[in-house]
Order: sequence, then C-alpha cells, then structure tokens
Amino acid sequence: MVRIRQSGPDGIVMSGRTHRTRLARAFASARPMAYQKALSHVIACSEAGLLPTRLDKDGLLQALDVLQQNIGVPMPKRTPPHVVPAAVATATAQPEPAKRPALSKELRCLALAEALKPVLQASCPEGAGGYGGSLEARLHPSDAQALGGVELIRAAMRRAARQLGWRVRTVGYARERLVLVIVQDVREVPAEFADVLEADFMSAPVEMHQRMAAVGDEAALSALGPGPVQRQTEAFLQAARAAVKTDPEAWR
Repeated sequence: MVRIRQSGPDGIVMSGRTHRTRLARAFASARPMAYQKALSHVIACSEAGLLPTRLDKDGLLQALDVLQQNIGVPMPKRTPPHVVPAAVATATAQPEPAKRPALSKELRCLALAEALKPVLQASCPEGAGGYGGSLEARLHPSDAQALGGVELIRAAMRRAARQLGWRVRTVGYARERLVLVIVQDVREVPAEFADVLEADFMSAPVEMHQRMAAVGDEAALSALGPGPVQRQTEAFLQAARAAVKTDPEAWR
C-alpha cells in the first residue's frame, strides 16, 4: 500500500511544486521507477489537465490511476486560461477601419454644390421671389462617374438647394446610357408669388407644342434653340467643369 504524508486535517495537498513532488515520489514507489522519470510524467499529466487537485485518499488513488494509464502516452500541453493566444491578441489589437465620411462632406460634393448654387437660383422663375426652382440634368454615364457618381451629384444638389432655403426633393437614377438627376424646390409658395409661378407653369406646354409641331422642320427647330432640359443640362455641366477647374485636386 502506498502512503503519502498529508499537509492538513482535510487531507488536501496544495497544488504546485509540492503537490507534484509528493505525487511523483508516491508513483515512483508504486511502480517502482526512477523518481526523476516519475516527476516528468507527473508534470506532463498535470500540464495536460489530467490530474485532480485534491490529494486526499480518493484523489491520490485517482491520480495514481491516471499516471499508470498514461505511461508512454504523449501529453499535449494545455494553454493556461489567463494566456491569450498571440493570433487572437494581434487580431483584437488591430484598429478599426476608419469610417468613410458622408458624401455631403466630401471635397467634391462641397465644390460642386458651391458651383451649382447660381444655376439653381437661375432656374427660379423671374419675379417668383426665389420660389419654384428646379433643375434637371441628363448626363452621359462617363460624365456622371467623373463627378463622383449619381449619389454624390444628388448630395451636391441637396446641399446647394438647402443653402438657398429650398425644401428639397431629388431624383436620381443611372441606366446603361443615361444618368438622370433632378432637384426641385417643393416649398409652399406665398400668395404674392402664386400668379407668377402659375404663368411659368402654363408656358411649358406652349413650348412643348411648338417643338412637336416643328418636328421634321430643321429650320424651325433651329430657331427654337435648345429645349428646357438641354439648357439645364448644359448649365449643370458648365458649373461642374468650373468646380473641377477651381479645385482639381479634389477630383483626382
């Protein structure tokens, strides 16, 4: 029968070097085998998490049984719970990617919005007190992409319109051969400007009928000049070119 000296009245031997040493001596006596070899085996089983922490009577028998069963078995080392794996530490230490700023704060958007303000002002009917303005531009996809895309263009339109005091509604979509962007002032019009805006609204069908009647007549179409959308598209492009020219670094 193997005997082991206990360290307290409850029969528990504290874990650590003393724990391993006493268990190794007990195992070396039970086998029998060399003490150093028994100690190495105890350490390997302990690091693998196989041994009990209590060395009372039952714990000792359990520990000796585990040691006996694992003679000659390679012992994997267990990572201590307080040690964080290097890969995890590296991953958690990486800084979070910087958030992309809102389109309305990009330099391109700021520059384009500033250039568009006079264009939007000019779209308001004369005598309407700055109400009723709108801008529609039909762009080639490559032109829209060079300016930052349809969403950036819409953001610039909104910014310019709001700086003019407009209540804004925008539309924008991209197709294979066309990009359409629209901004409108949808504020309620004061009564003093209502007649002016109504007259401007009624003039649009008149011009449309004139153009429809001139279809096939090159001279008549030439006399009418560019249509409303064409005029606004050209005004938009001129403003965009001026914005790019003013701050070319923002567009690279």
